[in-house]
Amino acid sequence: MEQANPAPLEPKAPALERASWWALANERMQAGDAAGAAELCARMLAADPQDGEAAQLMNSAQHALHIQAAQAAFPGAIYLDWLRWFHDTLRPANYLEIGVESGASLCFAKPPTRAVGVDPAIQVVHGQEAWCKLFKLTSDEFFAKYDLRRVLQAETLDLAFIDGLHTFDQALKDFMNIERYSCPATVVLFHDVWPVTAITAARERVTTFWPGDTWKVIPILRERRPGLKVFTIPTFPSGLGVVTGLDANDESLWPSFAEIVEQWLPVPVENYLPEMAAHLNAVRNDYVTVSRLLRHY
Repeated sequence: MEQANPAPLEPKAPALERASWWALANERMQAGDAAGAAELCARMLAADPQDGEAAQLMNSAQHALHIQAAQAAFPGAIYLDWLRWFHDTLRPANYLEIGVESGASLCFAKPPTRAVGVDPAIQVVHGQEAWCKLFKLTSDEFFAKYDLRRVLQAETLDLAFIDGLHTFDQALKDFMNIERYSCPATVVLFHDVWPVTAITAARERVTTFWPGDTWKVIPILRERRPGLKVFTIPTFPSGLGVVTGLDANDESLWPSFAEIVEQWLPVPVENYLPEMAAHLNAVRNDYVTVSRLLRHY
């Protein structure tokens, strides 16, 4: 006698529930409801912390939420627009960029600017028009090994952009090294100095969008070096710090460096977020405003 095919096993209820959550989470993500998707992913991860698909979708949803928050906080010109503006306006004779990656910002340097890029993981894919030297080194290694004057064939540096490790102590050290080659008209730009959400300002990276704790360098310079002109442009995605009025003979930060790091390392961003604009000495995201500030120094 022919045997009947056995009935298929019924999936367990939690699996059905998870499948429903997963389908709904994807639908919400596709519809642009990142908050709703994140909420459903949180449910799935609470039920199963090892759910890799839920963790991946949660990461995407959180990234979308961070970007949305930054877009709402920083309307107007984005930081790449500002980098182009600084090059076009200042027309620097020379330029140093720490944290080159693909060269997307280094390419704003135009002849006759002489540009130097430093990054231990350089993967330049953008064409460069200016005279350019690339160093596949950490910034500490670069400054220990090379005299920037000889590299640039110039006595002072005109413009620098610090976009390296996303930690305040390294950003501060990069500034200190740069200042040794500066003059009062030198302009130093810091990327990633204005976090919008606390989690993205964690010292250890836990999010895709990650300014890190670089923000601390701005209040540190304002407190420790009151003679500098320090302000921040609220530009997407994480602000742009501007420092000028440098003094190549001022070595006061070097003997205090370890003390500064010890003081600021445990400082939580939550204490500063409510009044971050004041702590960063924020100005308008406006070319005329920044132009006037630079001229008035």
